[in-house]
Amino acid sequence: MVKTLKQHLIDTFDDMTQENVKKFTRKLCERPQEPRVRRATIEKIKDSLDLADLMVDTFTSIGAVTVTIELLRAINCNEQAVSLSEATGQSQQFMDKHQIELIGRVKNVDAILDELLVKKIITNEGYEKIRSKSTPTEKMRDLIFGPMVSAGNVGRLALYEALKKSDPALMIDLGAP
Repeated sequence: MVKTLKQHLIDTFDDMTQENVKKFTRKLCERPQEPRVRRATIEKIKDSLDLADLMVDTFTSIGAVTVTIELLRAINCNEQAVSLSEATGQSQQFMDKHQIELIGRVKNVDAILDELLVKKIITNEGYEKIRSKSTPTEKMRDLIFGPMVSAGNVGRLALYEALKKSDPALMIDLGAP
């Protein structure tokens, strides 16, 4: 049976320690963007199901996942953030939606290629072929429409993580989860 986004949220919250749930709810209350969550609402939460309900009711299903990933990263629960992103396909959807902007705006392609080579997402041959291109735009175009197509979701996730690491400002600007 396919899990709903809400069920993925419940699983994520169930996997967190009580201390991390407390940090998460504190960050949720401190979040400056609308819609905001009041402390009184947080105090009524009894378990993971209540927290998932609150997230979905406040932000809708898709928005709840994005905000949850954002808050997990803010409290250094990066493993849970990556797991939730993978399970719900958020990073893949982001990559698909923004591939044209990424082709035009990413400048440090060599660092991304290095990381993808180390993770064995691209081959030495693919690495050398892409590095031989003269502009970052050509390199990104070849990367996205070449090795990333054959690497599938695993490759797109690795590219997403490499982009977050090498160009965090760009990823934030594009609204990466």
